[in-house]
Amino acid sequence: MNPKPIYRVMIAFRYKKKGSVTYYRNGNIDTFCTTNVLEQIKNDEVIRSKIIRKVKTKHKDLDIVFDEIKIEGQYGNTIY
Repeated sequence: MNPKPIYRVMIAFRYKKKGSVTYYRNGNIDTFCTTNVLEQIKNDEVIRSKIIRKVKTKHKDLDIVFDEIKIEGQYGNTIY
């Protein structure tokens, strides 16, 4: 298997329960991912599950809007 690069990303996002008419709440997360393509980061299920875990909500279907994604740099490679 080919090792993948690991990138550190800082994400500013807004979230609300799907179908809700209330305002968005803000949040930030500093994490790692295996791609530096913005569209893949936005659609990554691992990133979305980390955001849901961070906001500590029981609703699994959140409407998440990404405000800013900063890719700091490569921090190494995976071993798998």
